Amino acid sequence: MKNVVLDQYNFHYINKGTGIPLLLIHGSLCDSRYWKKQIDALSMTNEIFALCLRHYWPNSFNPTSSEFSMSQHTSDVVRFIKEVIKKPVNILGHSRGATISLNIALAMPELINKLILADPGGLMIPGMNEQRNNFKIHAADIIRQNNIDYGLELFIDKVSGYGTWRKMVHWFKEMARDNAYTIIGQSEEKMLLLTNNEIKNITVPTLLIGGEISPEPYPIIIDLLHKFIPRSKKVIVNGSSHGMNLGNPLFFNKTVSDFICI
Repeated sequence: MKNVVLDQYNFHYINKGTGIPLLLIHGSLCDSRYWKKQIDALSMTNEIFALCLRHYWPNSFNPTSSEFSMSQHTSDVVRFIKEVIKKPVNILGHSRGATISLNIALAMPELINKLILADPGGLMIPGMNEQRNNFKIHAADIIRQNNIDYGLELFIDKVSGYGTWRKMVHWFKEMARDNAYTIIGQSEEKMLLLTNNEIKNITVPTLLIGGEISPEPYPIIIDLLHKFIPRSKKVIVNGSSHGMNLGNPLFFNKTVSDFICI
């Protein structure tokens, strides 16, 4: 794993392969390890950059002294593109990482060649029912009490479906435990609010990937983005929930590769 200091913060990332850069942005409770089934496969035809966002493993989050926000993460990724990659990228984001990627496409479209969004989360679009952060707050309170696994189970089962945590493999649980305290910061951040007109102004070719059995609000977010982003394509991964890149990596990787090569 490589590291680079940006804005006086030490960032860690995986860099592998050659070709047009493909930047991978993880979601909640994750880090570059989340992409373990993508990095080798996609690096055959792309230069992969799998970034660990600020406060995530191998760094840590201190709830009493650190700011945690989507705007900070967006700014960090923009700086990483400009100062490390130094050219426009294809960007693949999952869940909250997809919303960070979407935010960059809105603010600085010149940095992105193609935009790939897998089950974006943490945003509000007209046409959606109002989302509540109650489950995040509840999970964060439990994690504050150092009941880590129970707090993680509440969060994971909410975003991926009941019983998901119990079925998760060991390496994923370890990754989630390493990043558990970020849920405290995430429970306090504001959601990204987008208007239909803002979404219509996204000019970047966009691939939207959803899981067939992903719980709400992910399916409605995918449908609304597909409706309003002019140059968008939607693909659903059959039999998979929110972590569709792990549930069906062969199909997921082929879908991403095919879109990049168009």
